[in-house]
Order: sequence, then C-alpha cells, then structure tokens
Amino acid sequence: MTKITKLIHLENCNTLTLIKRTTVKNSKKYECKNYYAKFYVGRELSKDGFKIISLKTSDERLATKKAKEVWLDFLANKNGTPILKKKHTVIPNMICRYFYNKYHLELLERANLKEIDDNLVHSTNTRYFTEIDNVIGDLNIKDIHTEHFEKIKMNLITNKKEPKTINNYFTIIKGIFKKAIELNAVQLVPTFPKIKYKKPSSFQPYTKDEIHQITNELRRISKTDLRYPHYDEVADIVNFLYFVPLRPGKEFLSLTHNDVKIITSIQRQEILVIDPPHRKVQQNNNPLPSHPIAKDIYLRRICRRYPRVTGSEYLFFNHEKNRETLQRKIGKIFVKISRKLGLYVLNKSSKRHRPLYSLRASNFIETYAKSGNLDLIAKVGNTSTNMLNSRYLQKFSEQKIVEIYNKLYCN
Repeated sequence: MTKITKLIHLENCNTLTLIKRTTVKNSKKYECKNYYAKFYVGRELSKDGFKIISLKTSDERLATKKAKEVWLDFLANKNGTPILKKKHTVIPNMICRYFYNKYHLELLERANLKEIDDNLVHSTNTRYFTEIDNVIGDLNIKDIHTEHFEKIKMNLITNKKEPKTINNYFTIIKGIFKKAIELNAVQLVPTFPKIKYKKPSSFQPYTKDEIHQITNELRRISKTDLRYPHYDEVADIVNFLYFVPLRPGKEFLSLTHNDVKIITSIQRQEILVIDPPHRKVQQNNNPLPSHPIAKDIYLRRICRRYPRVTGSEYLFFNHEKNRETLQRKIGKIFVKISRKLGLYVLNKSSKRHRPLYSLRASNFIETYAKSGNLDLIAKVGNTSTNMLNSRYLQKFSEQKIVEIYNKLYCN
C-alpha cells in the first residue's frame, strides 16, 4: 500500500504538485527519499485521471524545475501524440506552443526569484491563449511567417486594443522565437509588422507650490495614520524626482549608494554626481550633476534612512526586492494623493493627466527657465531636443512667451 506523505502545490501550474510517497509492506514503512510529479492527464489515460512520474531527486528546488519540464512537455506533446495540422503532421517539439511553454517556464522561474512580477506571468498566459495560440499555436515554428503576425495584429485592432497593448502581445511572440533560437530550432525570425502609435500629447508639469502640497500631505498622512509610515519616503521620492531629471521607473529605483558620489569643485562647492546604472537612451548615458537640494535630500534623508554599509543598498525602499511591483506601488500612491488634492486632472478635456512622470516635465521646465540651453538639458536628462520640445516643453511658460515676443517684435 502506497501513501502520499508530502504534497506541495506549485503556483500557476494548474494541477501540478510535488509529492513524496511511503510504501507499507508487512507492517513496515519504506519511505522514498525522491520527489514525484503528479498532474492531471484525463481519465482516458489513467483510471483516476492523474499521472505520477519519478523525478529521481530529493532536492526540492531541482524537483520543482524537473516537474515543470515534465508537465510542460506533456502539454506540448499531448502525451506523445503528434498534433495534426490540416494536411500534415507537425513534430510535437517543433510546434509554436512547445516553445511558448518553455518561454512561460522561464517567466515562472524569474517570478519565483522575484525578478519580475507574478502578474506579468498571468497576463502573458492570458494574452497568449486568447489571441496568439489560435493563430500559430499548432504551427511548426519554421512555418510561421509575417502573414501570421499580420493576422494577429488585425485581430487585436478589430478588438480595439491600444498600440501599446498590441506591442505587449508581440513581445510574447518575440520571446517565443528567442527561445526557439536558443534551442536551435530556427536561425532567423520573420519580420514583425509595424505598429503605428498616436502622436502623444505633452506631459503637463506640476508647479513648485503643487509639489509642496503633495509632499506635505504625504508627510502628514505618514505621521497621523499608522498604516502608511512609508508615505514619508514617497515624499522624499517626489522631491528627489522634481530636482533630478531621472525617469520615474528603473532609472531612479535602480540607484544604489555605489551610483552616487560627492565631488568638490575648485570653488569648494560640494556637488552630488549620479551615475545611473540604467538609462533608457544609451547615447547620453553620462554621470549627471544634481541640484543642491537633491544633495541635501541624499545626505540628510536617504543616508540616515539607509546608511551606506556595502554600497549596494538601494537609495529608496532598500528592503523591497521586487522593484517592478514597487514602481507601480509608488505611482499609485502619488496619483492617489494628487487626486485627493484635486491636482491630478487639470481639466476634463485634457488628453493627458499628471502621473509621477509629470515631475520630469516639471524638472525640465524649471531648468530651462534658468539656463535656456536645450542641448545641455537633453544631455543631462538622457533625451533629445526634439523629445524635449514635443513631450515636455510644448506648453510655453510666461518666460518663454516673453522670449518669443522679444525675438519676433523687438528690435
């Protein structure tokens, strides 16, 4: 008689579980040290509908990896039965779905290591099986062409998906082909269709007074509501991004003490220099001098909250390992407070409201008002003068209007 003595359900893997078994024979128990994988295959393949496979390892982490591989191989191969594609047979481990399962397994492992958010794994699976699998899932990976991608794109447009969302679907397909290349199934990737984006409206900036309102409210809540002590740190982030032209995502959340140093000029000025490990545009990827107030925030707030020990400590929310989740969390808090103060929506007809990213526009407008040098601002801000004019400085300040008036009408 065999009994299951240990049962571990694997997340996001449907019925897949790890088990350990004990056999009772002549009143004696024989415990098996190795793990087994157990998952549902249907009653047409087994009496109880489940399949149990020995993983030949007692290490739980290795057993988890092997169990997922066995389970995904079963799904892709359909228990070894070749999948029919209209008039001819496709070898199971060459169909697109097989490589998707490999790609999805990689996402699961990255989510398990907290490198990516669990929601990304779930949304990827949903997107694949709702719009991609029915078009190319059963096809041989070598038989997939641009025409198939055009069909997927057209289906998404018909379903009124936004260009950014359509791009997310094709990110999955690119991941599938990347996995196919790694496994030497294909050497070339078909050409992907171009996705047309609407011309984006410019970011509407916050004024200095509005920033004070938001940070004061964040600090007030952190002191009066025991549920939100972390709002004080969010206030520091808002001030930091107002004075440092970093994008409010990986660029500032990846900063550690090792990426920051203070240099002294000939005039004995202490200057905070930031060398971000992640920049969106590699062309202008240079260390940047920061506003004196940013230096004060670093020395008086950040260093006291997270003292430099090894240098690898993050400047913000050091103990939060999942930085993608943290990014969304900070953005939601900012929008929540901005809405509460009546600042988030400028007017109902506005095409773009004011998320955390608007602080970058605030920084550029403030800096331009003082320097008037677009080229320098573009270099420091890791962008281009065209992007500055189209996305951040489209709305003229009073000073800019006066400057244009003088050029047009004054001798």
